[in-house]
Amino acid sequence: MFGVGVGPGDPGMVTIRAVEVIRAAAVVAFPVHRKGGASRALKAVRCYVDEGKKELPLLMPMTRDRQRLERAHADAAGLLVEAGQEGDIACLSLGDPLFYSTFGYLAAMYPGPVRAIPGVSAMSAAAAAAGLPLASGNTPTAVVTGADVDGLAAAMRMDASVVILKPRVMPAAALDLLDEFDAWSRACAAVELGSRSQKIISRLDRAAAEKMPYFAIIWIKPQMVDGK
Repeated sequence: MFGVGVGPGDPGMVTIRAVEVIRAAAVVAFPVHRKGGASRALKAVRCYVDEGKKELPLLMPMTRDRQRLERAHADAAGLLVEAGQEGDIACLSLGDPLFYSTFGYLAAMYPGPVRAIPGVSAMSAAAAAAGLPLASGNTPTAVVTGADVDGLAAAMRMDASVVILKPRVMPAAALDLLDEFDAWSRACAAVELGSRSQKIISRLDRAAAEKMPYFAIIWIKPQMVDGK
């Protein structure tokens, strides 16, 4: 089984190696959030999937219920084991398959050999879209999820270049931290990267941060770069 990173959603950001694996695979698997739902990952590579290729949707509900997620992972892994009897599987993942991706859970459950094809991460795509370096010199870079208040606090104290993934789940305590560190003047956001709705918010405030959609990231630039 191959975990195939397809980037943030733009077909032009899919690597040549990813396309080769997708075209050679017997089965293309991809996550959906509800039965019969569309897959952003599949849409990103639709133009590279040959007609007649077997497609396998994997139900991955958008929930924070740990037991429900574990059942979904187990069910998906079972489907992948069955599909593996037909040949190689290309299991699609937005961004990179081993960076905050469900694929990592599926790979741990899969009994056969697993390989990963890296993809363009959302934070790299965001920096490119903004036309700004994510970090430079000796500036540390910290990546946290919106729900990780302690991690965000540590990153802000070290004056890192901070990338916040899944900002839609940021609690009030996390937003309060950004107030405390006067971070809004250094904050920007990328929304719907790789799609026609892509938008870079160069001046982010708390009100806008509270309304971030699922496919978004927030970036807090450091106050100082190399002591300057």
